[in-house]
Amino acid sequence: MICYLYNCAFIVIEIPMRKRTAMETDPLEKHHQKTNNEVSEDDSESAEVKLHTDNLNVPRSNMDVSRSSSTSSLASSSQNDELVKNGNCPEETVSNDSEVMSGEIQKIPNRNLPAVNVPEKIILCIDLSEDPNYTPFKLGDGTKYAPLYMIKRVAEIFINSKNIINKSHEFALVVLQSDTVAWLRDFTNDPCDIISVLEDMSETQQGDTFDLSALFDVISDHVSLPQVSEPNATPPPFVVRVVLLYSRSHCVPKFVHGQESFSLLLSSDYFTVDILYIHEDPSEANKCEEIFSVLDDLDDRGFSYVLDVPRNTTKLHDNMAKLLGHPLQRPVQKVAYYKLELQEIR
Repeated sequence: MICYLYNCAFIVIEIPMRKRTAMETDPLEKHHQKTNNEVSEDDSESAEVKLHTDNLNVPRSNMDVSRSSSTSSLASSSQNDELVKNGNCPEETVSNDSEVMSGEIQKIPNRNLPAVNVPEKIILCIDLSEDPNYTPFKLGDGTKYAPLYMIKRVAEIFINSKNIINKSHEFALVVLQSDTVAWLRDFTNDPCDIISVLEDMSETQQGDTFDLSALFDVISDHVSLPQVSEPNATPPPFVVRVVLLYSRSHCVPKFVHGQESFSLLLSSDYFTVDILYIHEDPSEANKCEEIFSVLDDLDDRGFSYVLDVPRNTTKLHDNMAKLLGHPLQRPVQKVAYYKLELQEIR
């Protein structure tokens, strides 16, 4: 199953999943090619959809199948790709890159669980903190919106889309304030219930630190994880997924009071934490790269999706759409591929 945004709505396409690529439009990987004061404008909020039916079991030469936690290495990888494209890269470098890529493909993790669309208990964690002197999101017609407004918008579309896919999915709402965490709404399968709470939320000032311990302590206190006697053969009654929308460009999150709750949650095959990091354009004046590195390192199992986007409306919707896939059915992010290219069927 692949999900896309088209005309400001998510479209769900049911097709066999074989090959995808990770963080295809990641600005932190490619920000060295931009100026720090660049502001993105969107002529359209629709995503390009092309059907691709090549041999997807073989990685393309320009496909980054790794999700490194180091943004500097990601930037170096992008620079190497550009050298190869221009024919300026030595043959031995290209060969080494191919060997590394083959090694990464072999390291793809596998849960070995039944790929069943069981109900999800989704905990939406919305960051209310506002960057000082933030850059607004800008549409093609010149309209500007604050980051929290856009975050609430994509969260609303996400909730409604998941509800269309499976009416049994449930949603809970957690908010990240300046330096505290609050569980606002318990699990419900009524989208209007969660959305009404979303609409009443407002920005808070950004603190100097954010404690990840507090976030996962609160989550651990409010969820119970399923126990299955034969996990390889029997689907669980439900799975739990955290969808964290983190929007601070100057505050690096860290575990201040230990990782016990987080480690306990992550020890379950039925718990997943996905992250969409919304930030300013990376520069020396902020800590976007360091923040992304911390968020990317949270799940060392490789089953999480960790995405990021600057102030770009189209990419914000596109990346939120990538989180619609069910954690037991979607491929791991290392091999996620989203472009579909039409090909004649004979």
